[in-house]
Amino acid sequence: MSVYVDEGFRPCVTECKTVAFRVCCDDRAQIFEVSAEALMTFCGAASQRKQDLLVAFEDAQQEILTVAVQKWTFRPTEAVRLGMDEFRMVRH
Repeated sequence: MSVYVDEGFRPCVTECKTVAFRVCCDDRAQIFEVSAEALMTFCGAASQRKQDLLVAFEDAQQEILTVAVQKWTFRPTEAVRLGMDEFRMVRH
């Protein structure tokens, strides 16, 4: 099973202060959103500013992908949200 962040879908900051990105697994793709709080607490984002969130996402992409794989639920019509609880669950 090959799981990777889709490079064709650039991560972006949403109005809700999450970073949205697409993960591909075999022939399926799922949109995930990681919260600003999780990025600041677990991934080293300096603030909730767009640039800080994107830099933290890029720097911690492998760790975020690990959390996404644990939370994987194929819902093609909606994003899967990754927040503080999901990161705590995977890290402990």
